[in-house]
Amino acid sequence: MKKFLRNYLTENEQKILLFILFFAFLGLIFKYTGLIAGNDSTAPDSLNFEKDYEIKYDLNNVTKEELITIPGIGEKKAEDILEFRNIQGFRSKRDLMNIKGIGEKSFVKIEKYFYRLANEEELEISESVSETIDHVNPVKININKASVEEFTELKGIGPTKAEKIIALRNELGRFTSIEDLLQVKGIGSKTLEKFKDQIIIGE
Repeated sequence: MKKFLRNYLTENEQKILLFILFFAFLGLIFKYTGLIAGNDSTAPDSLNFEKDYEIKYDLNNVTKEELITIPGIGEKKAEDILEFRNIQGFRSKRDLMNIKGIGEKSFVKIEKYFYRLANEEELEISESVSETIDHVNPVKININKASVEEFTELKGIGPTKAEKIIALRNELGRFTSIEDLLQVKGIGSKTLEKFKDQIIIGE
């Protein structure tokens, strides 16, 4: 081996080659003894950019340019969000669902990109208490006095059916039974079952 090196390499070239081989061997030792982690993606200090550098915005300060960087929000939706903010502002992230094109599924995908707003937790608690009170002591609608707007608060009743209910009430003079509503076209027993606990006959 030495004779081969002397025949083809100068003394300086031999030294350089030995130097390279030494450090290559040293690198292998470090790698296989665990002193160098190499490309092990499971190393505890490995960087997860998406997790470690999570991007979040404040709904009441976010710009159009920032909004369109969020997956699922295009230029039009970004403009709608800003328009909603200019008109009434955001009290909670869930207010995003008041914007056309943002339903429950879309909200779940984008809400993680926004900070919780100030007092949002207190607002949620207040709304939860209010819903509980309404459930325990629901306000019932008197079908002999209710307006079109009040009738549309009933499950399954839109403006057209509300007007038909009032027309029937005018025809009968007054309702004497909840079942009188079955005479309205479009209201069957299943529909009545949905809202019968919301109504009363009244005096």
